[in-house]
Amino acid sequence: MRLNGLVCSQCNDSADFVTPLNGTTLLAKTRTGEVIVALHTRCEEPWADKNNCLALVPLRKIFRSYNRALVSNNAVH
Repeated sequence: MRLNGLVCSQCNDSADFVTPLNGTTLLAKTRTGEVIVALHTRCEEPWADKNNCLALVPLRKIFRSYNRALVSNNAVH
């Protein structure tokens, strides 16, 4: 079993895992809430259309911003 990639939430192709070379993990904001999805670059638009997606944000950016906020709030003065 291969553990270094995720199955795409749109095409579910277990022979073509989502990797940094062909896609990304995203936070998707939909009308029913937020969900984390792994998508190939080619599958982002079809997934967004199918799920009435309002916004897709790369998950890495969210964690970077969150980590920076933690560091600045915990700084010793």
